[in-house]
Amino acid sequence: MPLTILRNAVLPLDVFLERGRKEVLEEIDAWIKAGVAGWPVFWLHGPAGAGKSAIAQTVAEMYAGRNQLAASFFFARTDAHRNEVKYLFPTIAVQIALSAPEKRQRLDEILNNDPYIAERALGSVDLLTSLFNGRSTQSPQASSPFLIIVDGLDECLRNHDQRWILAQVSRMVNTQHLPLRFLIVSRPESHLMETFKEQGPANIATVLSLYGDYRASSDVSMYLRSEFLWIHSAKMHSDVMQFVPKPWPSEDIIKRLVSKSGGYFIYASTIIKFINEEYFSPVARLDQILGTSNASSESNPFAELDQLYIQILSSYPNPHLPMLKLILGYAVMSPVLRSRTLFLPSIQDIVDLVPGQMELTLRGLRSLVSVPYVIPHHEPHLIHASFRDSSLIGPGPKIIISILMNGFILPSAALSPSPAGC
Repeated sequence: MPLTILRNAVLPLDVFLERGRKEVLEEIDAWIKAGVAGWPVFWLHGPAGAGKSAIAQTVAEMYAGRNQLAASFFFARTDAHRNEVKYLFPTIAVQIALSAPEKRQRLDEILNNDPYIAERALGSVDLLTSLFNGRSTQSPQASSPFLIIVDGLDECLRNHDQRWILAQVSRMVNTQHLPLRFLIVSRPESHLMETFKEQGPANIATVLSLYGDYRASSDVSMYLRSEFLWIHSAKMHSDVMQFVPKPWPSEDIIKRLVSKSGGYFIYASTIIKFINEEYFSPVARLDQILGTSNASSESNPFAELDQLYIQILSSYPNPHLPMLKLILGYAVMSPVLRSRTLFLPSIQDIVDLVPGQMELTLRGLRSLVSVPYVIPHHEPHLIHASFRDSSLIGPGPKIIISILMNGFILPSAALSPSPAGC
């Protein structure tokens, strides 16, 4: 799919992220410039809403401008032409062919000899590898585009297809030594992490996580300040904002919103869209988000977050749902209770978990809940603090919490005062 078509399919923060996620872009740039001295695969992963697709889009535009982008493919679960593995390698092959006249001629020859090659699973990969005429070299031609970006790998519909894609990438760069470099971007789903660890990609990949040090709290703060400044001076809000002194909102509110974001842009961009909506008071809408407004409203400032979390949870396997209710309910409730200085026993004391049961139950939810061997925690921990706003504390319909916490009863021990010394 052409790059120009994909520009409308990513988060509207790509220009800002090009400035804000400077460290991430520098890491990717260093990997690309390393050439043969670096690994042929770079896996960028992070939770939902971390701005992965915006980073991928920024990299694609940067290297297209330098004539180094050979192809890009942005998976999208809800797009019938972008959620199936069968479209990936033929699309990459066509884009590579269009980037170099000799490869376009080679593509014509291949299709003339075998018109149905792209319709076969391995044939679609062979279509791509045949463009290089069987020549084996790991050294990309300086004048030839060599970077391939595959964004949203976890958005490909079937897990085994995602694993198959990684196996084919490994074969192309590790066995056939094609002069290509792959930037793979996805959520850190369990099966993908295992594939990188257990198969060939483990030996050929640089891995960068958007967790931890790369959570962009300072970038989110900068983004919020910039957007609030624009909203305050926008003509469409002048009827209200002309009576609101600057700075608006206060420093404490900015810090509170940044804390709620957890360093992820999805929360920040969602609330800005809600506050900036025409025909509504930005002040009233900010109060609604902060929970300081008593006015009733049919609008839900967290509707977009609700949809994101529902998408993540809707693919969860039902056999583990009862245990998930307990574990996720604990993750939601524990910070609330501890903030009130109430003693909360460990989840092991509440639920009789056998070794490995919590990790098994949380497979597939690493974009929402941290697991001890991803981010070291003794207890399950919500990666997105905004999950509580969207479903438990915040205004609007409590869709997710009714699904997941139905039947969850916190033991009376959880409500007892904190013991002395705790």
